[in-house]
Amino acid sequence: MDPIQAIVSLQSQIAQLQSEIQILRSSPSSRPKPSLPDPEKFNGQSHKFDTWLPSIKAKLRVDNKAIGDSVAHFYYVFLNLESHVQAMVLPQLSQAEESSTWDYNTILNQLARVYDNPNKVQEAEDRLLSLRQGTDSVPLYISKFERVLYEARGQDWPDINKISVFRNGLNSTIRGRLNQQLNLPARYPEFVRIVQQLSGRSTTTTTSSSTPSSALVHSSQSRGPEPMDINSISLNAIDIVPTAPQARSVSPAQREQYRKQGQCVRCGSYDHWVGSCLLQPYKKQTGRRTLPVESDDDEMDSDWEAEMSRLPRREA
Repeated sequence: MDPIQAIVSLQSQIAQLQSEIQILRSSPSSRPKPSLPDPEKFNGQSHKFDTWLPSIKAKLRVDNKAIGDSVAHFYYVFLNLESHVQAMVLPQLSQAEESSTWDYNTILNQLARVYDNPNKVQEAEDRLLSLRQGTDSVPLYISKFERVLYEARGQDWPDINKISVFRNGLNSTIRGRLNQQLNLPARYPEFVRIVQQLSGRSTTTTTSSSTPSSALVHSSQSRGPEPMDINSISLNAIDIVPTAPQARSVSPAQREQYRKQGQCVRCGSYDHWVGSCLLQPYKKQTGRRTLPVESDDDEMDSDWEAEMSRLPRREA
């Protein structure tokens, strides 16, 4: 190729590329980034449809431009279904391809007919009327009540109706405090606020009522015993130590006789054995020390009686 012609050709290509770059720079930016995350694919479980449906609608509404045109919207809904749910809406997909009408609402309407509960509002009303606070705290009860109230479409009910249902579910303690109030709000939000205040007041009252009792005990301990207070006399001060009676001395031959006849080797009773005997072991004095002379025998007899406990007791 002639060098001159080659240079002209390269200049033409450069000019064309510069023109394309200029067009790309002057054109608006490409598709915006999505704002919401992709919802979880619907797996066909009825209890998840109530959360999946508003999630997919919010995604289509907020990220409308990020998803694309109507065809992209249709396939976005279709691809957010598990395979066995997609098989259910294949007729809607075939109709859209044949008519070139890409309306994703045909898919959503089909799913609603299958998975939506037409009685959910009435069922929510029944749950609302039977809702009780029980041992729940007031904030927890309010949270449950508000959720079921919206499920029952009761947010637009008259305030007197909402207050009546809300008050009926409170426990007897809170309702008793409400009955002591002369003036109660007629609007539902203010009524709920009063209930919260009464609940907080009851907690404060319980705490304060327990404080003087502990303070009284502390004060009593700091002052010491009253002169005529018999209960405050210290037994340790006069060395009164209540003890059980002491068993009498039993010879080894007598103990062996008790053992053969199934008697307590300490007192000779047929009603119990040495492990349950109320008498203290016989002790002998050796100078300044007091030694229990039957402790070793008692341990051996306890082991023997553990084996004998499997047999019926003899009658005295």
